[in-house]
Formats: sequence, structure tokens, C-alpha cells
Amino acid sequence: MLHRGEAEGMVIISQPAHAWVSGQLARHWGNPEFGEFAPSEEVCLAATLHDIGFLPWEQSPTFNPATGLPLSFLDLPADLHLDIWSAGIQQLLGYGRYPTLLVSRHFTWLCEQHTSTSPANRRLEKQFLEEQDMLQTTLITSLRNDFYYEPYVTDEIVLRNRQLVSLWDWLSLLLCMGFREEQLIKDVPCAEGLTSIAMKPLNLDATRVAVSPWPFRDETLRIVCEGRHLLKRSANETEMREAIRAASPITLKIDLVRD
Repeated sequence: MLHRGEAEGMVIISQPAHAWVSGQLARHWGNPEFGEFAPSEEVCLAATLHDIGFLPWEQSPTFNPATGLPLSFLDLPADLHLDIWSAGIQQLLGYGRYPTLLVSRHFTWLCEQHTSTSPANRRLEKQFLEEQDMLQTTLITSLRNDFYYEPYVTDEIVLRNRQLVSLWDWLSLLLCMGFREEQLIKDVPCAEGLTSIAMKPLNLDATRVAVSPWPFRDETLRIVCEGRHLLKRSANETEMREAIRAASPITLKIDLVRD
């Protein structure tokens, strides 16, 4: 669950809806300066479905008494977050090995970037990383023995594709949650290695955003995402869930333009 502050209340956006934005970015990504990626369908699928494990939780989100809102993904307990990641990775196996490999790599990278200070949580993280390492080894071995996928499973290609999935995830979070100041995004894969891009909001609600240098094929790009508009905060979990069910759907439209 993502929170996007608005003048009239709060817009909540589900993790799968945010991942849909990642998929939209992926499907339009690439030009001579930023290069292409392959296998394109599998990489786009990984971006689009990377948060599929959140679906059951999003249907009955946990209440945050400190805010009167559903917990944001930033506030989820470590054990729940890791369980959701693991469940989503297993669900992706039903779609294919290559997107599963990329999403597993994405979440292990995130886990390694944000280690917990709690000994109990560190044990859970260690277990998660070990389980995913075994799965990734199995998937890579299988894919390298597959005539079709073998060219796409070099260490360099898998790393670049994982970096792209992680990049689109981060860009999507910024776009969905909104931001007021220019953001510099580093370590962006391009045709000649890595570069940086800047995103600058052009209006107060960050629904028009300038991007430089321009990484997309089209001259402009409109991103669409759905959320729900909560007009007030709740006193308890039951009230919150009822408020979410009754909340009006809202379509968020964000236009990306060249700077």
C-alpha cells in the first residue's frame, strides 16, 4: 500500500497497482542512448508482476493506529514483508522461470540494501536470502540448459535486467507517491553502461514530470494508475477496511515529458 497525500484527504494505491506503473515504464523504455533489453516480454512481465504477492494482504490491509490509515509498505513488519516477497516469487513460477529469476534477484538485492538492526529480523533475512539463492541457482541452471533462454542468462545480461526491474520499481514509487523536489536517480542502465537521470515535478501535485536525459521511445509518455480516495482517517481496523471499500476509485494520470 502506497500513500499519496492530496489536498482533500489521502489517495491509497495498492502495491500491484504501483507495479502496473513499473510495467508501463518497462514497455516504453529504450532508445539509442539507453539501449534495449531482452528477452523483452519476460523482463516487462517481471516489472509488472513483481508485487503480485501483496494481493491477499491488499484485500485486508493491516491498520496503523498511529496514522489511522492502512500500513504503508514502508511500515510492514519484516517477517510479513519477507513472507509476501517469498509468496510472490513462488506465484511467478506459474508464469515462467525468467521473470521469477529477475524478481527473486530484485528482492534479494532490496533485502541486502536494507538490512535490519534487529537480531531476530536479521535471522529471517538470512533465511530468505539463503532460500532465494538456492532457487536462483536452480533457475539459472535450468535456463542455461534451455536452447531459447540460454543467450539471456549470462551474468551481465541478468544483472542489467535486474537493475532495470529495480529502477522501474523505484521510479514507479516516486511517481505514485508524488514528490516536490527534483530527484536524481543514479546507476541507470544505458547503452554504454550506467548513467543518471533527473526527474523534476512541473506542477504542485507532480502529475507532470520532466525527465532528463529522456529514456523512452516515445516523445511523451502518460502513466495511468488507480487508487482509492480516503477522505478521513479511521479509529480502528474494521472502520478502516469499511472506509477503503466505500472509498471512491480515482484514476491518477501522470505525464512524463522531456526536460
